[in-house]
Amino acid sequence: MDYAAICRGLKQELFGGWKPFEVLWLAAFLIAQIWAYTQQPESWLAMIAGISGIICVVFVSKGKISNYFFGLIFAYSYFYVAWKANFLGEMNTVLYVYLPAQFIGYFLWKSNMQQEAGGEAVIAKKLSAKGWVVLLSAIALGTAAFVQVLKAHQGSSAGLDGLTTVLVVAAQLLMILRYREQWALWIVLNILSIVLWAENPSMYLMYGAYLLNSLYGYYNWSRLQQPQL
Repeated sequence: MDYAAICRGLKQELFGGWKPFEVLWLAAFLIAQIWAYTQQPESWLAMIAGISGIICVVFVSKGKISNYFFGLIFAYSYFYVAWKANFLGEMNTVLYVYLPAQFIGYFLWKSNMQQEAGGEAVIAKKLSAKGWVVLLSAIALGTAAFVQVLKAHQGSSAGLDGLTTVLVVAAQLLMILRYREQWALWIVLNILSIVLWAENPSMYLMYGAYLLNSLYGYYNWSRLQQPQL
């Protein structure tokens, strides 16, 4: 096994192809997460979830497949934060969406990468008008059903928790399948999540970072989109 080649590949994947403003962007959000922890130090798991989550979504916006490694760290730490807050929908999202998505997404992306300056990036696709109709209908029906389930189990903020959970499922599916329109759903989801976690500085700072990154992600994935024949 050529360990030197493996190390070069990892270095290229993690550190290659970064623009100066992207480095500053990521550093600023990580510093904000650490600051939030100093203001509320009892929630160290929230800080880990925040840091790993920010790294993950920034890597997704760049189309880097290594995002799935950081996504695993986020999923495990975020589960316990949501469990402590009694957000049942968020907990189930981690168990049944985030965790399996990290493995499924990795293998689906692996065979759909393209060479970019500074390394590889995923080949993105565009959702059709019919796809949008199916997507929005599924979100509406799924939310209505899941909110009733959460209410039956006395979950906190059942309406908002139910909607964000269904949006996560839809956005994560679009991400795995490499559709750029995932970012439109992430934008809505991140705004709602800031409201949901308004009392936890680490969490709402994380989702604030996600919101800004979602805007950049849509732009960058439009560039990565494969020409339609």
